[in-house]
Amino acid sequence: MPSLDATPTHRLRNLGMLVIVAGLAVVGYAWFRGGAPTITAEDVPAALGAHKLVTISVAAPAGVGSVSAEMEQGGQSVPLGRQTFSERRWFTSGDSPQIVHFSVQAGRGDHPELKDGPATLVFTAASANLRAASSTLRKPVTIRSTPPHVYPMTAGEIYLNQGGSALIVYHLTGSASESGVEMDGHFFPGYRLPNAAPQGAGETMFAIFAYPYNAPSTAQPQLVARDAAGNQATASFAVKTFPKTFRSRTLPIDDSFIDRVVMPIIANTPSISDQHDAVKNFLLVNRDLRRTDTQELVDAAKLSAAQFLWQGAFTPLGNSMVEAAFADHRSYSYQGRIIDQEDHLGYDLAAVRHTPVKAANAGRVIWAKYFGIYGNCILLDHGYGLMSLYAHLNDFQVKAGDTVAQGQLIAHSDSTGLAGGDHLHFSMLLDGVQVNPLEWWDAHWIRDRIESKLAEFASTPAKN
Repeated sequence: MPSLDATPTHRLRNLGMLVIVAGLAVVGYAWFRGGAPTITAEDVPAALGAHKLVTISVAAPAGVGSVSAEMEQGGQSVPLGRQTFSERRWFTSGDSPQIVHFSVQAGRGDHPELKDGPATLVFTAASANLRAASSTLRKPVTIRSTPPHVYPMTAGEIYLNQGGSALIVYHLTGSASESGVEMDGHFFPGYRLPNAAPQGAGETMFAIFAYPYNAPSTAQPQLVARDAAGNQATASFAVKTFPKTFRSRTLPIDDSFIDRVVMPIIANTPSISDQHDAVKNFLLVNRDLRRTDTQELVDAAKLSAAQFLWQGAFTPLGNSMVEAAFADHRSYSYQGRIIDQEDHLGYDLAAVRHTPVKAANAGRVIWAKYFGIYGNCILLDHGYGLMSLYAHLNDFQVKAGDTVAQGQLIAHSDSTGLAGGDHLHFSMLLDGVQVNPLEWWDAHWIRDRIESKLAEFASTPAKN
């Protein structure tokens, strides 16, 4: 008599049981598979201020079940937030893990129970499987809700021309990570005043700042100080601004100019290429490359030395004529229509062909290279964010890293870059913001607006 197990019906029944058992095994594996979630917290700072949004990432193969955060301090635990997730990934053992992001406000202003001082930020995450395997991440932090304190020391009203510069001395207390002056979205960093006379607790600081040429007439500067915890303090000071309307000009552009001037710039700039259209090529250089060059000058400001490398008034190109002034607004006309509008930020000074170009003041060479619309260009650092730029040069008599003296020969003039003829384009920059060189050429302005304000708070050397 044949075995019951040998009948087709029983074989199918046994096969079905095996499938069910295998399926339950798969489900069971999915329920129990995988370890605890992985928690990463890359943006948690060492110090937390009054308000700070903290974000973590959690990854788990079976899905994330829940995430919570709390702050431990002085033997107490303060809940910061919790979030649960409904997704279950039972049958995805081969898939990449689920990743979720979890954010909580962790500052003292959001949780008054917290106190300034050391604490521990604790994150806990559980998987969505049956085991609910969990992980915990602990991050020691310091809670600091009191901002630094800043106030002006410079007496009297500061006079500030649009496109011009000014200096303020101020007092700073607290653990500020940065301080300085903000105006129209630009930040001009402050520095410890060298040889400052004692003023009690804190630091005597100074900042040289600018009224950007394109800022609105209502723009006002203010002192600002920030700490590593994100706390910020501001202070106003007495300042009288003088808004200015700059000259406007229309310059005709033709195919000859584009072939003679624009195309060599494209050929010498690897980041751009011929658009095979005269107007497009002009805009590629005059508009787009100009903006790229401007950003590179802003970035170069970070290389400035935190010391005075210059002294006294800057000197302009000798025996030269002014062909274009600071902040001239230019409209470019091609075949009778305006195709672009840009601002000329510097002075065009012309003398004779290949005029010797000398350093306007002592400094350090940031670069001597071919630089977009400026052609052959030298950028000098004078310290504390102040730089001078020399453009359209024929040659280089210095190289990056060289120290130069005021009046030292650094190049000869020419018409490289976006220039119609041989001349020197000279610019002054303050933390990447173009400012009017006229002030820096003026010895009286230097004495009254810079040197005397610094000297007022310097310590008096001991007499022998």
